[in-house]
Amino acid sequence: MACGREKGPEVRLGFIATFSGDDFRTGRDTLEAARFAVEQANRNGFPTIDGKPCHVSLFVADDKATPEQAATAVRDLVEKKHVMAIIGPYSSETANAAALAADAAGVPLIAPSATAAVVTAGRPHIFRIAFTDAFQGQVLGRLARNSLGLASVSVIANRDNLSSMSLTGAFLKAFAACGGTARVFYYEDRTRDFGGIVKQALADAPQGVFLPNSSKEAVLTALALRRAGFRGTLFGGDAWNGPEVSSLAAFDGSFFVDHWREDCPRPASKTYAEAFRRERRHPPTEMGALTQDAVDVVLAAVGKARSVAPEAATKALMALPPHKGVTGTFDFVDDGNPSKSLLITKVIGNGQTKTQDLPPPGPCPRQ
Repeated sequence: MACGREKGPEVRLGFIATFSGDDFRTGRDTLEAARFAVEQANRNGFPTIDGKPCHVSLFVADDKATPEQAATAVRDLVEKKHVMAIIGPYSSETANAAALAADAAGVPLIAPSATAAVVTAGRPHIFRIAFTDAFQGQVLGRLARNSLGLASVSVIANRDNLSSMSLTGAFLKAFAACGGTARVFYYEDRTRDFGGIVKQALADAPQGVFLPNSSKEAVLTALALRRAGFRGTLFGGDAWNGPEVSSLAAFDGSFFVDHWREDCPRPASKTYAEAFRRERRHPPTEMGALTQDAVDVVLAAVGKARSVAPEAATKALMALPPHKGVTGTFDFVDDGNPSKSLLITKVIGNGQTKTQDLPPPGPCPRQ
């Protein structure tokens, strides 16, 4: 891997995302963000080993939105491209399969946006940038009961989606611990007519409805809820697309979790957004910001380890001091999960939103 006396060793990064299927736009946007991060690193001579700047190379693979292909992509990148670390995949389903393969190969994998606990659990080589479903579910459960004063909530969840199910479980636990009552109604993946399940969910006149689902499904459900006459509070997790939901009157007054917004109150955010806009001629995305942090922490680990060996990088990732990233300051703790704050955004109306940066919430008072 040595590149000569003038340079440090090559940092070979694998990158896995979806470039075919329904989620190809996310793959396209995250790849652009990964390339931007790599270009910035090479321009700035980062990282260095023994005072010599390394050259960072990116090797790309398509997971085709399937767990099987995600695992195959990991094996190909490790065995054929000899990467020392992998960024991606992005969904919990594909990241879980990729993480299993990467951990078996002894190569660190950083899942930028996967939130299901199983992705990192018991896998010492696997890390994430996003907070977990357990954490955001706890925040949302306490927010619904303590801050919004909701006593009864219906949950409409996708039974075939790993993240939807894990977020539902975490929310129910936190909401019940705070004295709230919730009922869950499940639908199958690729459902597009939510009229029937909405009727069931509104039968007991809940004060709020929790939609722990993808933005597309949340939009269809919200529209069905409003058509059915529901005027209560809607809230959801990080899978909601902020610009999309805030543009619809059906979401006025709703709350959702954000990992990052261009206008969020974090020092590194403005710097990143301005640099990205200047070079790419369009605004960065939330997934792009998570990708930037994933690339940056790997390169920081290489510098700390003074090595491009996968095992050395894995140990350095856990030993890194708190990292001041684009999506917040975070520190890897148990199971490669970051300890970090999160953003809660409220849709005010007419496309306007208000975002708060919230620390981990305190426990509910005794009932």
